[in-house]
Amino acid sequence: MLLDALGLSPALDVLDVGAGDGRLVRELARRGHAGRAVGVDLTPGPGVQPASAEALPFPDASFDVVLFVRVLAHLPDPARALAEARRVLRPGGQVWDAAHGPVHLRATWAALGQPLAPGDTLPESALTVTCPLTVTGDDARFLLGTYGKEAEVSPHLFPVQDAAQLLVWSLAP
Repeated sequence: MLLDALGLSPALDVLDVGAGDGRLVRELARRGHAGRAVGVDLTPGPGVQPASAEALPFPDASFDVVLFVRVLAHLPDPARALAEARRVLRPGGQVWDAAHGPVHLRATWAALGQPLAPGDTLPESALTVTCPLTVTGDDARFLLGTYGKEAEVSPHLFPVQDAAQLLVWSLAP
């Protein structure tokens, strides 16, 4: 649904920063994306390259689109990560950021040194994308692990049907 909302041309070279297990990169491939689709993450999954968002291992002007999906506010130096994204971005390219709702949006902007006041509105370029999702017991264990936690997951509680709302906006180069 996020890719549908962004409407990326299939010829663009796309970098997914904080790609995790590479689902977005795999989805681009599944859709027949003809451009390069590269994912990077400190703890990469299959098909994702190990790299820090603050020190991307690519030459200047390597990508048409850089994506930060639910990651920018959680980085040690989000301003440096954004500078790196802009460095690897080709002229006329776009950097997109997605956050989980208004609280995560505020955390992202604060992390970039531009805190939003309580009455501030979303950036003009913002899109709202609601994604239905299914959480399995394995997903729950994985998510807990990303927070350094372990727990017994009761199989009779899963799968859980839910939805995630993403606020998505373009961060001008």
